[in-house]
Amino acid sequence: SNGDEDELVAIFLHDNYARPHKSSGAWMSEYRTQKKNLIPGSDSINGIPIVSNNNNFAKASGSTLLSFDDGVTLFHEFGHGHHGMLSDATYEYLASTSVLRDFVELPSQLMEHWLSEPVVLKKHAKHYKTGESVPDVLVDRLKAASLFNEGFATVEYTACALLDMALHSLPEYGEDFDLGKFE
Repeated sequence: SNGDEDELVAIFLHDNYARPHKSSGAWMSEYRTQKKNLIPGSDSINGIPIVSNNNNFAKASGSTLLSFDDGVTLFHEFGHGHHGMLSDATYEYLASTSVLRDFVELPSQLMEHWLSEPVVLKKHAKHYKTGESVPDVLVDRLKAASLFNEGFATVEYTACALLDMALHSLPEYGEDFDLGKFE
């Protein structure tokens, strides 16, 4: 909204279901990137982004049920969609996901982690027949499952980091350097 007036900021399309000959995976596409540097006299609609999210969920004959992982994928791709739709750049080459690689994933990572927040999960994870929100006991089980094997993962990446620091701390190493022995 711009004051009391609604204002079009984007056109969003979503193609959520798998079908023959559709690429696998999930992705965000732009048919037109947001921009402000329009040709003088052209319609401002030409600066409005057209964004699509594409998923490959299995379509059921009745209600389509998504796993938690499917929900994470949906939220992740919608984060990219938000990035494209809410961009506010002068030049299209700096708009949307045309940003530094280490930033392009930020909105999508925030969105996917947002799904696991109990208040968000309870709003979106509902029983397909009764409409009842996911019970607290299942939310607690999801949280517990997300922490499984974290001790090993922490030791693993710490060992890699320590090895990397030790390797890069060497003043020099010759052609006969054996990384396997060093490790």
